[in-house]
Amino acid sequence: MNLFWILILTCTSVLAGTSLCFYLLHKTGEVSATVWLVEHVTCPITRIVVLLFIVSLIYPAVSPATSSQDFWRVLWQQEHLNQAINILFFGSLLLSFIPGVSHPVFALPLQACLSIALVFNWQYGMTLVEGPEFVPGIGFAVKIVIYMLVVYFLTRSTSIPISRWIDRKLTIRGSIRLVSDSIYLTLQIPVMLMYCSYLREQI
Repeated sequence: MNLFWILILTCTSVLAGTSLCFYLLHKTGEVSATVWLVEHVTCPITRIVVLLFIVSLIYPAVSPATSSQDFWRVLWQQEHLNQAINILFFGSLLLSFIPGVSHPVFALPLQACLSIALVFNWQYGMTLVEGPEFVPGIGFAVKIVIYMLVVYFLTRSTSIPISRWIDRKLTIRGSIRLVSDSIYLTLQIPVMLMYCSYLREQI
């Protein structure tokens, strides 16, 4: 699959997941308990499912012999899908308490790389003689930080007017987090491609 279709499918899935969250928030009205449940459970799990779909589009970059179908095939084996969702969900909670990486601009790429690493380990971990290395060097990290800082400032300038328009149209509050996360999800594709290239060198 070429990059054009990856971008189209990524934007479509992000739009679908975000629209679902907006719809649920709009339907909950002012019921505080339900709003909390949607904001802290339903929407994060929806974001994880969307993230896994996006990762499945990028995952073939790990190897020419690997496809998106292989990604989902690995996840469906031995309840790996449930394990991945649980790890990513509770991992996001853990990241929220760690200064420096709690912001979604860094947390979402970490979740994406973690999901790639999980599937890579389940698929190739037993076949590599020395075992896979999942943590790249400092140079890789510096590139990612610089890129995501650029993404942060770009997102901040675009998400505020969009979220204000959505809040006014749907009579809800606080949509800026969903809008920002949606932009971060789309713009982290280069990060996932870089990490897949790092893992490909070990096969």
